Amino acid sequence: MYEAYWGLNEAAFSLTPDPRFLYLSRGHEDALSMLHYAVTRNKGAAMLTGDIGLGKTTVTRKLIEVLLPAQCKIVLIVNPVLTPNQMLIEVLQQLEVPTTARTRQALVQDLHKALLDYHVRGQRVVVMVDEAHLIKQAQAFEELRLMLNCQLNDQFLVNLILIGQNELRAKLNTVPALEQRMAIRTVLRPLDVMETSEMLLHRLRVAGYGGQKLMFTPDAVFQLHKSSAGYPRVSLQLADNALMLCSARRELMVDAFLMMDVITEYTEAVAA
Repeated sequence: MYEAYWGLNEAAFSLTPDPRFLYLSRGHEDALSMLHYAVTRNKGAAMLTGDIGLGKTTVTRKLIEVLLPAQCKIVLIVNPVLTPNQMLIEVLQQLEVPTTARTRQALVQDLHKALLDYHVRGQRVVVMVDEAHLIKQAQAFEELRLMLNCQLNDQFLVNLILIGQNELRAKLNTVPALEQRMAIRTVLRPLDVMETSEMLLHRLRVAGYGGQKLMFTPDAVFQLHKSSAGYPRVSLQLADNALMLCSARRELMVDAFLMMDVITEYTEAVAA
């Protein structure tokens, strides 16, 4: 709606996990590097955790983008509220393995054969479980652990990456056999005020902005960061609302006064 006013080709602050818009703060870059290391070095299991709205899903979408399709077969489970058997069936379906099996033993046999087939073809299977903190059954975690038993003498046939909110760590503590297999553990944390400013400018440039200066004054960024506490999702919502209001008022820059108007309306709407 405001793109033409600001000279943008598309919305800069969409909440969809488009890896093009991922701003690699030090924390996000470290998380991406560690997950990439876990897969390329065949570490078996890795975990990315962090509070809601910090960009975990976007980091994993970026990871999928940088992994070479010729070397990796990605299985992405975005709705992990599944029974153990349903989890196995979902993995097999994404591996493009037709199966009529419904017993756990038969499903595991089909999975092991599929993993060996991918290994022979030179592809490493990577199972990513997003929103893993939503898994309700301990047995489902146990089934994920047992997938890691599909291995050769010198390497895993599958790499498992769990992505979830902070409570995932507490849930894994109840399944020590899986928790102890997490070779890589990385945590996302909120952005500082400078990183927030850099994130806004990065996303604006991806959206087509050709200017050198941010459309937000330093005081406006300070107020935005203070209100969002450095959480990217909230920062993006506030920035989006601010550009919309600024264009409606025919202003040329978002200042602290306009930002405070946006923050007040946003806060009242959330509290309502």
